[in-house]
Amino acid sequence: MGESTDNPLNDRQRTATEPSISFLILEAVTAREEINPGDCPPLYDVIDPDALDNLFATTQAGNERHGKVTFQYCGYHITVSGDRTISLDPVTADDS
Repeated sequence: MGESTDNPLNDRQRTATEPSISFLILEAVTAREEINPGDCPPLYDVIDPDALDNLFATTQAGNERHGKVTFQYCGYHITVSGDRTISLDPVTADDS
């Protein structure tokens, strides 16, 4: 009686309250290009969106992840950092 438990949100519950990295990438690209999301190829053509989301999900202890992932998508070098920052750098002819 009178016992309470501290039940932190798990990763699945957390994703319901914050946008996924996959969503944020698509949002950033479409905003930069001023296009509709349907105008971009599927993200899964270049990277596994579920794996990307899991890689940068907050830990059960509530800590941010560390590291970064860079890949090409929709004409940009996309870099996702552990703090969920997304950077877009245009792919140039020299990158081909």
